[in-house]
Parts: sequence; structure tokens; C-alpha cells
Amino acid sequence: MDDTRDMAKLGLVVNAVGLLLSAVGTLLLYVHVTDEYHSHIQDIGSIAVGYLGVILFGMSVSLTGIALLLRRSAD
Repeated sequence: MDDTRDMAKLGLVVNAVGLLLSAVGTLLLYVHVTDEYHSHIQDIGSIAVGYLGVILFGMSVSLTGIALLLRRSAD
């Protein structure tokens, strides 16, 4: 039973880290695109793809946390 509580805590922590990564990636993308200097850079597409990668990585980490929580409830 102690293992399931540890799994739930780990799931919540992993979920929170994933949400934080997604939020930071979104904020960085927004700041970078709306900045007057950076918005004139010709290579903004590859920079945006990099930030979108951070956002998607955060989402996948968050989904891993949800999976850990669901595994706890299935046990």
C-alpha cells in the first residue's frame, strides 16, 4: 500500500513538472515572437519549432504523470 502512495506522489510531481515545462515553453515562445527585435529575425520558424518542442516535451512529461496516477488507481 505504501508503494501506491509513493506512485501517486511521483505522478503528481511528474505532472507538475510537465505542466511547468509547457508553461515556460509557451511563455518563452510568446515573448520571443512578440519582441520587436526578435520578430524581425528571418529564422523565426526554426526558433518557434524549438519552443514548440519544449512545449510538447512538457506535455508528454505531464501525460506520464497522469499515467502514473492512473496506474495507482488501477492497482
